[in-house]
Amino acid sequence: MALETRNFPITHKTFTSFDGTEIGYQVVGKGKTPFILCNGLGGRMHAWSPLYNEFGQDFKFITWDYRGLFTSSEPANPKALSIQHHTKDLECLLDQEKIKKTIIGGWSMGVQVCLEYYRDHPEQFRALFLLNGTSGYPFNTALNSSLSKYIIPTVNQLIKKVMPHVQPKLRPVANLVINSRDFIKIVSKLGLIHKNLDSEIFKDIANEMMDTNLATYHDVLDHAAVHDASDVLKTISKPTLIMASTKDLMTPSQNAEAMAESIPDSELFILNNASHYSLLEFPEIINKRLNQFLKEYRLVKNL
Repeated sequence: MALETRNFPITHKTFTSFDGTEIGYQVVGKGKTPFILCNGLGGRMHAWSPLYNEFGQDFKFITWDYRGLFTSSEPANPKALSIQHHTKDLECLLDQEKIKKTIIGGWSMGVQVCLEYYRDHPEQFRALFLLNGTSGYPFNTALNSSLSKYIIPTVNQLIKKVMPHVQPKLRPVANLVINSRDFIKIVSKLGLIHKNLDSEIFKDIANEMMDTNLATYHDVLDHAAVHDASDVLKTISKPTLIMASTKDLMTPSQNAEAMAESIPDSELFILNNASHYSLLEFPEIINKRLNQFLKEYRLVKNL
């Protein structure tokens, strides 16, 4: 698996969070200006690699693994997996890295984390970058169906019950499927991704997913499903760039349009034909628009 970016090495670190949970995080880039990245549940550090490779000379990118997933340990309290717990981890991460003010970006569920963090710490933001996400209640709009808010939670509960028994047997089969020639074609035909997707990075993401605790993963998803930070939107006074995709089944573009209407002076950019994994499908377009945003607000220079 490609554990390093093409241009910049990844430094892996840990810190102890507010409740004693050990959190793993990664630092990438040669710049001194910090840029925090809040992961989605559809991938971790690899999902951001187009940003690392394009802007790593100017920024120090930092992202962390949500508690209970990947390199982060399970919390002592199994219920301590809410969006608010992730924002407390973020607060501890910024303290660990001695960062007082930064750009914060979020993808998918990371948009909720980003917005929730803004609720209590607006002074720490230089700008917000919100990619393929929503301000809350993601199941209400997923799959562009009004039934999703009933069906997805039910399916999620079933998966949580069977996954501890199924995952050990499922992992070797899943790895064979993920690494097969036809994996990307199948996922593309299902409408979940665009054919432009960087297949190697996506396979890395899929393989990592099978190696984490999927029962905890679905617990985290449960908490994300009942979170809402829509009331925060109108309070945002920092430069905000929102990006969405016309073919995103997980967080349809109308979520981004609603956020843009509520956040004063925010900028909205919608990618045609891109999916939830837009950054891995159309990295040049996204990087160009982000670069324009960074220059517009003079966010590249160090504080």
